[in-house]
Amino acid sequence: MALPVLLLCAARIRAQVEPERLPILRALARLTPDRSSPGDWPRYCGDDAMTGQAAGETAITPQTAPSLSPVWVAQLPGSIASSPTVVAGNVFIGDWSGRETRLDAATGALLASVDLGQTLMPQCNPDPQGITSAPAFSNGLLFLAGGDDGFYCLDAESLKILWRRSLGDNSPSGGYYAFCSPLVVAGRVLQGISSNCDNPFIQGKLFSMDRETGALLGEADLVPASMPGGGIWSSPSVDLESGQIFVTTASGLSLDDGYAYSIVRLSLSDLSILDSWRVDPGNTPDADWGSSPTLFTDSAGRQLVGAGQKDGSYYAFLRSSLATGPVWRTAMAIGGECPQCGAGVLPTAAFDGKRLYAAGGIPPDWARPSIVGSVAALDPGSGAILWRTVAIQGPVIAPVSIANGVVFAAGAHSALALDAETGAILWEFDDTAVLYGGIAISRGRIYFGDMEGRLYAFGIPGVSAPPAARAPAAGSAR
Repeated sequence: MALPVLLLCAARIRAQVEPERLPILRALARLTPDRSSPGDWPRYCGDDAMTGQAAGETAITPQTAPSLSPVWVAQLPGSIASSPTVVAGNVFIGDWSGRETRLDAATGALLASVDLGQTLMPQCNPDPQGITSAPAFSNGLLFLAGGDDGFYCLDAESLKILWRRSLGDNSPSGGYYAFCSPLVVAGRVLQGISSNCDNPFIQGKLFSMDRETGALLGEADLVPASMPGGGIWSSPSVDLESGQIFVTTASGLSLDDGYAYSIVRLSLSDLSILDSWRVDPGNTPDADWGSSPTLFTDSAGRQLVGAGQKDGSYYAFLRSSLATGPVWRTAMAIGGECPQCGAGVLPTAAFDGKRLYAAGGIPPDWARPSIVGSVAALDPGSGAILWRTVAIQGPVIAPVSIANGVVFAAGAHSALALDAETGAILWEFDDTAVLYGGIAISRGRIYFGDMEGRLYAFGIPGVSAPPAARAPAAGSAR
């Protein structure tokens, strides 16, 4: 696999909880809402349906987006490959030095930091790596996979470690590394695992952990124990009305390895596998599902789920019937095993209730000898391309996000804002480093990091700064 993923070995899973914190955690766990206040960006891709939509945004519009201007730049100690989480005037971001950091969203000032380790794996490139998992905020707590073998629950104000659970062996012979960002819902934390650079493969799993203690509530094996592969290196989405989770899986050693190469529907209550569909691995030598599942509806009211594939297509399915196959399939990019070379559709799409916004590498009809990236608006019901913009000198790998008629995408050395109606470029920023993490949108500002460790904040001139950073406690939830 061209991009690193996660690994689980047979190491004994363990959780560590500080006893003095249990009363506080029990109280927080009884607060059933897991969502943050309007205007926040509380998890990877913004919400539990992975729509990438900043629903409460009002300041950023097609009219104001061209005026986006630098507000501050913070230099972190390592490369930034994760997406920011923004809650209650705080920005949370991890970097490859292994540190998770809390900054003031208004000024970029450092407020807290914690070392969550690194993974050294000489057979993979790059090496070493730290934190790539974007934190999920829930009722005063942050949840994320560290740069080491652990999954962490942190106090969102101090970043103090409240509990830790090992999810695998991140040694060179073990291969575990955490790319996946968690989903926090109904008092539980869901985290998928996979291998780093498929060297070695591991058995893909989805874990459910108690939000309060980290106790293991359940696990789903995506391939039988005797078969490595089928890892989840994207992030889960959830349909709360049906109580069902959707995940996409990566490749394995064999073409018929369990639920490898598949989009899978599971029960939230017990992680039982309810439904699945497998792509034809013959379409590409490395048939991973690169993007997380996005939940959306079409004009007829059909409840759909979609995701991008390394074969270059974006696929959409009825949520209730994955096994019947795609409702539609749209060719977005050339297929292949090297996303950095312009192959495949890795970004998670965005949905604003009208259109689906997907991105990827070199369009299949691109005739020039250059590596480019593209963003397209798709009709949710048919997959028809409504517009396509090819304006990035390299593939888009980061998830797409949208606010109030403005589509944001990052790829190669560029960040773009596009008009959701037409695809016209409204704003562009050229960086000296590669952009792999997504763009978070919160209260008239956007936040993103680059692989030279810079975290950027851009805002609309004249719009009030975000409120002063405050303790993102349980009261932030609604």
